Amino acid sequence: MTKITVERKDLLTFLTSFGKGVTDARMSCSGNRLTIEVGFANYYLRKQMTGATVDEEGFIHIALLEKAIAYLKASKQDKVSLRQAAETKPLHIEAGGNKLQLPSTDDILSAAKTVVVRKLLENSSSSGWSSFAGDELNVHGDVMTTDLISLAGMKGVLAKDSQFKLRAHCGEGEFGIVAGKAATGRLFTTLPFMDNDGPSATISTHFGDWLPVCLQYLDIGKARVHMGDETLVIFEQQNTLLMIVNESDV
Repeated sequence: MTKITVERKDLLTFLTSFGKGVTDARMSCSGNRLTIEVGFANYYLRKQMTGATVDEEGFIHIALLEKAIAYLKASKQDKVSLRQAAETKPLHIEAGGNKLQLPSTDDILSAAKTVVVRKLLENSSSSGWSSFAGDELNVHGDVMTTDLISLAGMKGVLAKDSQFKLRAHCGEGEFGIVAGKAATGRLFTTLPFMDNDGPSATISTHFGDWLPVCLQYLDIGKARVHMGDETLVIFEQQNTLLMIVNESDV
């Protein structure tokens, strides 16, 4: 049995932060922390929230995430309770007098790839993010995420097949993205690259149009960036870890 009580609005914000493409979720409940990992071909995302009351620790499988979110949105209660006897047993969500029961499964699509990626990320973190699966990550620095998050709403001004070039220059303290073509419109993002460590040269890597979509999963604030020449990129925040796969590895 896993059982938690949490502020309804906080849980709603947490579950919707993974985007509409995530249809199910495996949620770890431990201490006062809830953690969800999702992994797909183009990215891995781990988010956590604190402040939950975890009466019985374990995992909760939300097999029908859209219905759970709709229930939370409609409720007017301050707190909501979730309990599940086992990961394949029905999930019970209770807010005041309204109770929702959802079927469950041990086949959570969004979590299928996370075990392997999590191990690779743990190895990378233990090495100080110097490498990932054999690729050298020789650029590290801090960026503010506000303008990166807003890129998802701007990609409509570009051609559908646009390439996104992410680049960093530690010597000049600059981090940026260039997207599109001169003939159809280009988009430039330039940000200060703070507390950086890496070569005094431009290091870049290329992505498809999934880059701005993934960047919207970041929290507003500061993120630590880890990347190399034509490698994936990792954004590290207090409650969010986002890894985006570059074009050559897709």
